[in-house]
Amino acid sequence: MVIKMSEAVYVRFSEDELDFIKRIAQESKITRSEAIKRLVDYAASKLKIEKAVTSYKEGKCTIRECAEIAGLRYFEFFELLAKENLIGTSAENIDLLLDQINDIR
Repeated sequence: MVIKMSEAVYVRFSEDELDFIKRIAQESKITRSEAIKRLVDYAASKLKIEKAVTSYKEGKCTIRECAEIAGLRYFEFFELLAKENLIGTSAENIDLLLDQINDIR
C-alpha cells in the first residue's frame, strides 16, 4: 500500500472566486477546503479528457492510450468519441481516420 503525502498550498482567490467557493461549500455542506479540492479534481478530470481527445484527433495515440490519459475505461472513452462524432461511419469521421492512417505512414 502506497501512502501519498499531502502538501498545503497557498493560493489567492478573487472575491468573486471566493464567493463561488463559499456557495459551493454551503450548498454541499462541506468545508471551503473540500470545495476547492473537489473543484480542482473536477477541472483536472476535464483537462485530462480534453488532452486525450486532442491527442486522438491529432492521431498521436490509439483509443486505448487516450482512454488511459483521460482516466477512463476503453469503452467509456469510445462512447465519448462517438458522442463528439469523432468515430463512426460519417464522411467526416472517415476522413479523420484516413488522415491518421496517412500520418502513421
